[in-house]
Amino acid sequence: MSAYRFLGRGQIADRICEHLDAGRLGPPYLFSGSEGAGKEATALEIARRINCDAPERCGTAELCASCLKAVTFQHPDIRWIGPAPAAIAESAVRELLEQKIANPFYQAPFAASARIAIGDPEHPGPLSVRSLIQFVRRQSFQGRFKVAIVADAHRLGTAAANALLKTLEEPPPATLIFLLSSDVTALLPTIVSRCLKVGFEPYPLAGLVEILTRMTDIDPDEAASLARIADGNARRAVALLTPEARAVQTWSGALFAWIDAGQSGAAQLAADQLHRGVLPDDLLEPEQDARGLDTSDLATKRRRALLLCEGLNLYYSEAVASRERGGSWIPRIGAAAAAAVQATAERRQTRTLLADILRVEATKHEIDGNVNIGLSLAVLFQGLIDNAARDQASIRSG
Repeated sequence: MSAYRFLGRGQIADRICEHLDAGRLGPPYLFSGSEGAGKEATALEIARRINCDAPERCGTAELCASCLKAVTFQHPDIRWIGPAPAAIAESAVRELLEQKIANPFYQAPFAASARIAIGDPEHPGPLSVRSLIQFVRRQSFQGRFKVAIVADAHRLGTAAANALLKTLEEPPPATLIFLLSSDVTALLPTIVSRCLKVGFEPYPLAGLVEILTRMTDIDPDEAASLARIADGNARRAVALLTPEARAVQTWSGALFAWIDAGQSGAAQLAADQLHRGVLPDDLLEPEQDARGLDTSDLATKRRRALLLCEGLNLYYSEAVASRERGGSWIPRIGAAAAAAVQATAERRQTRTLLADILRVEATKHEIDGNVNIGLSLAVLFQGLIDNAARDQASIRSG
């Protein structure tokens, strides 16, 4: 993270802050758009800016007291909530926020399947809707505005959504509420109708490169390569920096090749390893150690399975692009991988490749819905192998 700001969408933050500075508070905001498009970082940056004690000089030498609290998730007038286990402990919340201090695009493993809880009336819990309602009802402690941010708002349970509705209809004075969602269709229509919708497009390539180079000391060329793979998704781009993500990305490329070659045994072993939480050390980069990457934690296994599906669909999307664009295709993957994808694409049909992409996406939804990871992936991989075999047989006979 930048020392002085959250790396969100600057133009959107500028526009909203200008409206607020002019006294036009308006209704709650609904930030909608694809995963990793900067919705959360933008909301956090707006919250920081509008409560800054000294905007004319803050950040030139050091942060003002308000901004220092904002970027460390300790500001008394800024509250973030998101999907979490209903009984999550305060210590686990603090650990989550520590991760977000280092990387505001961080998403906890449990966020893929947890809901945003309504909370117990007496003891609502730190990330519940009732705790947020209590927060916005209290008088501002030191800032100009109280700011409430609800990440992944499409994961509000029905009771939690209905509990929040009254606050959205009549926010307390000087209170700003942001709902963030990559799936607006899953929100109650009554919630959507009470918000001002702001759309977020995926990050441009240059925007992702800037984020990666600001957050790390990564080489600009490597940053550009990761940004191409991430395809506009900042959360994915930053996640690709981790040893786990690099290992799973390598694994997805190998799996794509196994499927093309009809290596059912290797593919089924991969499904079993993902189910058990084991990463194959023969596919890790030389500096990586598999021992610290093996786990039996269900949330982590689910995250890895979803990462592998995303990586697999990257290769399928590149195969479609190779077939359809021919010589104008600009690969998002390395030269060696691009050559292998191009060779595979010549043995496949576009229609079937697109069907494979949909099959992988359907499996992601199954895994997200708490189905058996190993069984779901085993069925997926065998179906992909069967499709590849049919395509290759059709081309040979034609």
